[in-house]
Amino acid sequence: MLPMTGKIFLLLLIGITAYAFIPRAKFLISLLKLGKAENRFENPAARLGHALGQVLLQRCVLKNVTIKDRSGLGHACIFYGFCFFVVSYGFHFTEAFHEKLSPALFGSVFNNLFSLLLDIAGVVVILALVWAAIRRYVVRAERLEPIMSKGAAIIMVLISCLMIIGFSVEGFRFLAEDQPFADWAFIGIAFSKMFMHMGLEENALTLYYIIWFLHIIVILGFGVYLLYSKHLHILAAHPNLYFHSTAPFGALSPITDMEEAETFGTSKITDFSWKHLLDLYACTECGHCTVNCPAAISEKPLKPKTLITSLRDHLFETGKDLLNTKENEESEEENPVMIREVVTEDVLWDCTNCGACMEVCPVGIEHVQKIVDMRRYLVLMESNFPSEIQPAFRGMERNSNPWNLGSATRADWAKDLGVKIISDDSSDVDILYYVGCAGSFDDRSSKVAKAIVKILNAAGVNFGILGTKEGCCGDSARRMGNEYLYQMMAEQNIEVFNKHKIKKILVTCPHGYNTIKNEYPQFGGEFEVVHHTEFILDLINKGKIHLQGDLEKTVTYHDSCFLGRYNKIYEAPRQILSSIPKLNLVEMDRNRRYAFCCGAGGGKNVDGKGQG
Repeated sequence: MLPMTGKIFLLLLIGITAYAFIPRAKFLISLLKLGKAENRFENPAARLGHALGQVLLQRCVLKNVTIKDRSGLGHACIFYGFCFFVVSYGFHFTEAFHEKLSPALFGSVFNNLFSLLLDIAGVVVILALVWAAIRRYVVRAERLEPIMSKGAAIIMVLISCLMIIGFSVEGFRFLAEDQPFADWAFIGIAFSKMFMHMGLEENALTLYYIIWFLHIIVILGFGVYLLYSKHLHILAAHPNLYFHSTAPFGALSPITDMEEAETFGTSKITDFSWKHLLDLYACTECGHCTVNCPAAISEKPLKPKTLITSLRDHLFETGKDLLNTKENEESEEENPVMIREVVTEDVLWDCTNCGACMEVCPVGIEHVQKIVDMRRYLVLMESNFPSEIQPAFRGMERNSNPWNLGSATRADWAKDLGVKIISDDSSDVDILYYVGCAGSFDDRSSKVAKAIVKILNAAGVNFGILGTKEGCCGDSARRMGNEYLYQMMAEQNIEVFNKHKIKKILVTCPHGYNTIKNEYPQFGGEFEVVHHTEFILDLINKGKIHLQGDLEKTVTYHDSCFLGRYNKIYEAPRQILSSIPKLNLVEMDRNRRYAFCCGAGGGKNVDGKGQG
C-alpha cells in the first residue's frame, strides 16, 4: 500500500489522465453521432457471443493465418499475454489504496500461480514483439505500411516498456519486502538478483516506488495515446465486432424510403450511418483487405485499406467543423463532398463486390456497402456512371435483361426439351427452376441450363420454369447503384412467385442465388432457395441419378465469390466432381474463402462475358 503522499500523487495522475482522455472520447463519440441512425442493437446475446468469440478466441486474427502469413499467431500471443497484464494493472491500482487487494487476497497458491503466469506472459509478449518488429522492419510483408512507419514502432516500444518495467517492479519488490509476494515469479527473481548484484538492495524500496509510478505513468499514457493515434482500433475493434451486421453476408442494405427520400446514397461523410463511421475507427491498417482485393492485385486504383483510412482521415480533418455546423444551424459551413474529393469515381467503379475484403477483415469492416452507397449517389442523384452501363440499365428496364434482348425469346433455349412452363392458372410443380438472364440468353450459359433440365428429368423431378414471365433478378442493377431499378424488378419477381404459389426455387447463377435467397426477404420474398450443386449432390446421395462412364481428366474448381464467400457453398461442387470415376480434382492456389474473383460481380457481368 502506498503512503499518503503516494496516494495523492496517484489520484493526481488519474485526474490528469481523465482530463486528457474524456474530452477526446467525447469528441470521438460526437463524430459518430453525426452519422445516420441505424439499428444495430437487436439480438444482444448473439452479438455478444460473436464479439467474445472473435476477441477471446482470437478468431478475428487467427482466421487469416496461412503458410505464407502467420502474423495472426503473433497478434494472438500479444493479446493473451497482455490480458494477464490488464488483470495485474487492476491489482496495481487497488492495492495502492489497500494492501490486501492484491493477488495474495486469493491465497498463496493463486498468488504464486498468477505471478508465474504473468512472467510467462511477459516473455511471450516480448518474443512476439521481436517477431513483429522483424516482420515489419526487416522482412516486411507487402500489405504493411512503409518501413519507416512511426505508429507501429511507438506501440511496440510502449508495450515492450510495460513488460520490462513490470519485471523491474517485480524485482525491486522482492528486494524491498521481507516476505516476497510470490515464489514462482522466475523473471522477478532473476531481476531481483540482478539488482542485488548492482548494489541497489539498500535503496530497493525507494526505487520500487519510483519504478512503480513510472509503470503507472506508462500505463495511463498508453491509454490516452490510443485515443489520439491511428491505433484507436485497439479500443474501437471490440464494439465494432459487437455491432456487426447480423444480415446474411451477401445482403446489401436497402433504401427503405425510395418514394419519400430527397437524396439517395452517400456523398458526404455524414451520409454514412454511425456504424459505418465506427468502422473507420476500427481499421487496424493490417492490409489484408488490399492484398486479397482483385482490383488492387490487378493494379487498379481501388485499395480497400486506403479507402477506409482516407475516409477516416477525412472524418477527423472535418470533424470540428462538422460539429460546429451541427450546433449552429445558421453556420455557413458546408459538409464537404466526399466523392471525387476523397474517393475518386475510378475507385468506386473498380469494386467487383467479391467480398474478399470483408472476409479477411479482422474487425468486421463493411467495405462493400460503403462503396455501393456511394455508387447509389452517383447513379440516382447525378446519373453519373460508366457509359457501358447505360445499355444494361436500359435493357433491364425494357426487357428485364442487361443485354436488352427481346423478353419474348426468354424461353427459346428450352424448345424441344419438354420443359413445363408454368402458366397463369398452373402451379402444380414441386420446384421452380429460375434460369436467370445468362441461362436464358447467353449461348454458353444456356448449355448449362439445358444440362440441368436433363439431370432433373433423369431424376424424375417435378419442376417447371416461368418462361417469358421470368424477370431479371436485379443483382447487377443493385450492385451498380441503381437501387430503384433493382427494387422494381425484385418486387415484380416476388409478385410472380407468389402468384404461382412458388415455395422452392432452384437457381444456377450464383448472383441470382444470392439475391433471391438473401435480399428478396427484405421485400417480403421468403422462399426456399437451393443452388443446383446442392440439389444435384442430394440427388446423387439419394441414388436418384447415377454417374456412368469414366472421365480421365484433371480438372480444377473455381469458387465463385457469390456462391463461396457469400453463401459458404464450398463442398457440394467438389463432392460432385469427386464422385465422377477417374476424375482428378486439383485445387487452385487460391481456393475456398481465398478464391480469386473472376471479375463478374458488382455489375461487371453486364457484357455477358463473365459469369460467377
